[in-house]
Amino acid sequence: MPHITVTEPPDDDQGHGPSASTTRATSPSESRPSSSSTADHSTAPLHLAVPQAAHTTTSSRGGRDRSGSSVTMPETTLLNPDHPPPLDSWHFSLKGPLIYLVFLLVCNVLIPCLLYYLLRENTHLTDKELIGIGSAALGVSSCFDAPLRFWRLTRHRAKYGPLYYPHAPDPAFEPAGKRWLPKEMPRSFWHLDFTMWCYQAGLFAMAVPLAIAPAVPLFNFYLFSLAMLVIPPMIIFTLTLKVWHTLPFWCSSDPPRTPTKPACYYALEDVGAVDFKHGREWRKRCQARYAASPPFRAMMWYQTLLWAFGMAVFVSATAAVDWTADLDFAFGFVLGLFFVWALAWGLVSYLHVHWSLQRELKWWRAKYASTVVTGLVPHDDAHAPSLSPRGERPGEGNGKGAAGVEREGQYRGGRTRGYSVHARLEVSPQVEMTQVARGGGTTGADSASAAGRVV
Repeated sequence: MPHITVTEPPDDDQGHGPSASTTRATSPSESRPSSSSTADHSTAPLHLAVPQAAHTTTSSRGGRDRSGSSVTMPETTLLNPDHPPPLDSWHFSLKGPLIYLVFLLVCNVLIPCLLYYLLRENTHLTDKELIGIGSAALGVSSCFDAPLRFWRLTRHRAKYGPLYYPHAPDPAFEPAGKRWLPKEMPRSFWHLDFTMWCYQAGLFAMAVPLAIAPAVPLFNFYLFSLAMLVIPPMIIFTLTLKVWHTLPFWCSSDPPRTPTKPACYYALEDVGAVDFKHGREWRKRCQARYAASPPFRAMMWYQTLLWAFGMAVFVSATAAVDWTADLDFAFGFVLGLFFVWALAWGLVSYLHVHWSLQRELKWWRAKYASTVVTGLVPHDDAHAPSLSPRGERPGEGNGKGAAGVEREGQYRGGRTRGYSVHARLEVSPQVEMTQVARGGGTTGADSASAAGRVV
């Protein structure tokens, strides 16, 4: 199984702790807590307090300390010439997604259609009353999945929430107040993540026709509710095709005024961390992979374009049927069309991802020495904005590690930026010299500069 090699952060509290130069092959995990941060939060609730050293657990694979920390400690990734930083912590059984899919179909197709058609044939209810009943039934699933996701991102933000500034106290470990509910909630509970805000925007837009259509009455507008659910994400996906550098708010783990990423990347990071419960370890792996691999960034951009176009197709098809067909036909067709479109577009997306990952692996092995090693971008380069709350540049005084892999012109001025505040990428000199000895494709000057370029 592929693995990621990380550098253990130094233990500031104990002189006999592991040194920063000691490396291990293990999965990324939470860093060790400092004694000061532990003391500061010793009275916080269990889900907010920094775990004590006596209660830490170790990984069965690498024996690494997996305790939490009130300070976000980024992990250093040693780049492997055989494969990009892996995402092999993604694992789930098909049982959960299949149950959720059946739940969505029952709540959003089966129940509304049964109520509408059975009541229409066996009662004397008017169309206005039938649409009112359908409005109450449609969207029941969002009454369960949205609150559950909101609960994980608020009450358990330290476990599932986005990453915070590296080497800075994380407000996820600090209570929002001293009494009642604020005492149980993290100080940054309202940040949520990119996917949650995008989902909430869609739900609010969907609520407009559900609330207005039965009262007007405008029955075709009611059937346009699923299209209204898709329109806000479609707009957001389209906007993220451009790299924004001056946004004043967080986008999942990306701090304000940092280069943004395509929406599909944020969906990948957020869904894996929250919905599949892989937590912040998954977010760290995604940040490292995105920063290190230009083909992976290109795949995320094209995936975002694919889904933005697909949403436009769905909205257009829904509008064409909704405003031209008879209500009896349009009711069942529009509700079923959403899931048929989602499954069909999901299959196209899967095929594109499968092809892109194979292409990425070939590119990585062929271009590792000539592009990856020579394209490392340090955290304090002139193109990086000021990120930390005090105004210093990211990475100043925070140890070694590159922020990403870019090439002047081709990638730095392209559709995506390979810059991550949380990435700490390094090239092992031993691995690099081995690559050169095997004929890795670099010149003598390139190999000399690459061997010494562990930024």
